[in-house]
Amino acid sequence: MKQFLARYRRHELDDNVNFLATWIDDRTGYQSAWQWWVRHSTPVRPSWWNVTGPLLISVALLVAITGIGLAATYSPSSDHAWASVQFIESIPGGGFLRGLHYYGSHALVVLFGVHLIRLILTAAYRSPREIGWIAFLLLIPIVATAAVTGNPLSASGKAVAQIEVEGNIIGAAPVVGPILRTLLHGGSSVGHLTFIHLYLLHVLLLPLIGIGIGKLHIYLWLRNSRAAEHLPDEERSEIRATQRFMTAIAITIMFAALGHLAYHYGAPLDAPADPDLAQEPRPEWYFFALFELRSYFTGTTEFLATQVLPGVILGFLIVLPWIDRILARPVAKGMRMLLVIIGLGGFAYFTYLPISRDHADEHYQEFLVESAELGKRADFLAKAEGIPPGGPVELLRNDPKTRGPALFVTHCASCHSHIGKDALDIVAKKPSAPNLGFVASREWIAGLLDPDRIAGPEYFGNTAFGKAYRDDGYDEMISYVKEDLYGDLEGDELAARKEEVRKIVLALSAEAELPYQAGADADDIDAIGDGRLLLSGEKGEVGCADCHPYRGAGYEGYPDLNGYGSQNWLAEFIANPSHERFYGDRNDRMPAFKPEQGDSPQNVLSEQELLLIVDWLRRDWLMEQPDTSESPSTDKSEPSGSPPPDEAGSSTEAA
Repeated sequence: MKQFLARYRRHELDDNVNFLATWIDDRTGYQSAWQWWVRHSTPVRPSWWNVTGPLLISVALLVAITGIGLAATYSPSSDHAWASVQFIESIPGGGFLRGLHYYGSHALVVLFGVHLIRLILTAAYRSPREIGWIAFLLLIPIVATAAVTGNPLSASGKAVAQIEVEGNIIGAAPVVGPILRTLLHGGSSVGHLTFIHLYLLHVLLLPLIGIGIGKLHIYLWLRNSRAAEHLPDEERSEIRATQRFMTAIAITIMFAALGHLAYHYGAPLDAPADPDLAQEPRPEWYFFALFELRSYFTGTTEFLATQVLPGVILGFLIVLPWIDRILARPVAKGMRMLLVIIGLGGFAYFTYLPISRDHADEHYQEFLVESAELGKRADFLAKAEGIPPGGPVELLRNDPKTRGPALFVTHCASCHSHIGKDALDIVAKKPSAPNLGFVASREWIAGLLDPDRIAGPEYFGNTAFGKAYRDDGYDEMISYVKEDLYGDLEGDELAARKEEVRKIVLALSAEAELPYQAGADADDIDAIGDGRLLLSGEKGEVGCADCHPYRGAGYEGYPDLNGYGSQNWLAEFIANPSHERFYGDRNDRMPAFKPEQGDSPQNVLSEQELLLIVDWLRRDWLMEQPDTSESPSTDKSEPSGSPPPDEAGSSTEAA
């Protein structure tokens, strides 16, 4: 009885399914459409050449689906575009989704080229396929335009520079060029409307046009294909199964490769666009050939390389079926082979030239490294602190690690160098003031109190104090360190004095409260306490309070040692080094960078710029990782507590 009921229910279910399928087919005709598709898509024989079309469609669908996912959280605005892309990167799976879209779009360009080569070599444009051939060719500028409108949507510095260059290329065309550029940019330059126009083109208009032309191409191709209808059913089924298996293998390999690239590398995201950051724009690799050809033309003739030449090539391909028709078969075959060789070879050659030139350009390679570091830094700051009210551009503008070096080069490096192990080296052409690499650190102060170094170029050697010592044989600070600090001490007395100096170094450096030295200062709290007593003259005979104010001891007129090297001390010193708290009338040439409060025209630096320089000198910025580094000093007798590693080994020569 149970078996009977089971069979009854199964037959009843089958009948219901068949009824529903018949009902839908009566109203849509999907079954006949499917049979038509199967009948026309079965090739005469299985071939790996036949996988290029399905591969192209599959990757196009992948790009479209991932694009829809990205559009769900993207904001087409110059103020929010980069932030929305960074948000996508930060959510679970967002980076993978964006990576699939990025690498899928590159694969789409490659597959268009491969499919085009296949169609040419197999003469798949011959009658009656001319219209389908033309439809495919019309998809090429659609895909190229989609790339041009999609790449800038991240609103990174590179992206904005690219769309500015591409807008200028479009604007170089006679008559309509300036109009098209204005429509693309939404004005005379890249701005808020630019991203709205790009987004509209990339997400709505171009996909609609591409889908329409693509459907026409596929329909005409299948309608006029050489299907295997004349073959026996059994053989046709075997061919269909084999071809589907080959296509499945190709699609699996392609999707696995795209997934690997998206997961392990992801799509790049450069720093937000900022007019203050230099750019050296380059197009994506598939536009390098046009980029190179453009360099052979100048001024108003550039459009010949970027618009006329591609148009001529496209026009030639459109009329290729009719050219082929008037040629003898052997000649036509040779023409097809020659066309592919010249086209592929020319594309490869003109793509290789700028790549090889950039690879040999040390300046450009340094720019790429710097751009990558800025992009990582901006992403880190956005994740750690969020997007500032002023927009993504403020991320790096408010970052001492990024902005500090640039401000230092502009305002300080005419006299000061910034050199030190694991530091960003900035070398003044004619150093005339102390090296400020790791200023106020234990190593820096130890060098200042070293008789062999204080009068050297690292400290006072190139200053008026060093000149006075060389010319007159005397300068208070230099003479004291070189002649009186250790004097004629020997043996145990010399060792004891060195220990006192070591504690003074620890105490004076602790006044700076350097972030990278906080752990070492905490470990040496007892030695720092002794050093403070030595500094103030309450203990020992080597105190500094005879000349410097310190914790209630000493007197005015020389640099105040209270808070020496701290943010407040450095900011006030740079603002006005001639203040009585610092050098007074003994100041050696250093200008006052902010002598007045507020935004006085007498101020060279704003309050924000001043603090950015100070925090950079103190290495007081948001760290990607906690400091676990050891002292850069190889001499274990030197005080410990050194700065963490920074940008490795880079160097800048300042004017």
